[in-house]
Amino acid sequence: RRASSTPGEAAELLDRACWKATDESLPMDLLRQQDQIHWYQEVLFWEDELGDNGLCRLSVRVRVMPTFWFVLLLCEMRVDNVMLREVGTRLFCSFDSDTVLREWTWKEASYEALKSRGINLADNPQISHSSIGTSLLGERDIRQRFRHKLQLSASDVSAGVG
Repeated sequence: RRASSTPGEAAELLDRACWKATDESLPMDLLRQQDQIHWYQEVLFWEDELGDNGLCRLSVRVRVMPTFWFVLLLCEMRVDNVMLREVGTRLFCSFDSDTVLREWTWKEASYEALKSRGINLADNPQISHSSIGTSLLGERDIRQRFRHKLQLSASDVSAGVG
């Protein structure tokens, strides 16, 4: 497929784009494979130390692999001795597909809940000045998850839009 030739064509595609709820999950096995990375970029949009009471940041990571592209927009927050929260939007598209998958997930756990699982938060290498610690959150900490699929129509592809 070729990229849109004009901004008007791209805008027209976006006007017709419609995300629909789906049960289809992201192909995590494929995302974990150690394939060659053709292009990668990470951008930190903002970071705040919450008045020295934790850390909050918003970043995006984009990865282009031989067979797909993947985007992760991640907002992470740690309020010291209170809670950890991660809100992430993941976008995935295989190059042999006309669909884009989107998954939005909100994970959160209190320090008390994490301690009750035997996680030592006082001297944990996952929690530091630069590491928020959201890697300690797991499936049981998911508060909400939405999955959507964007189907690009054959007419969009054949017209060179998309």
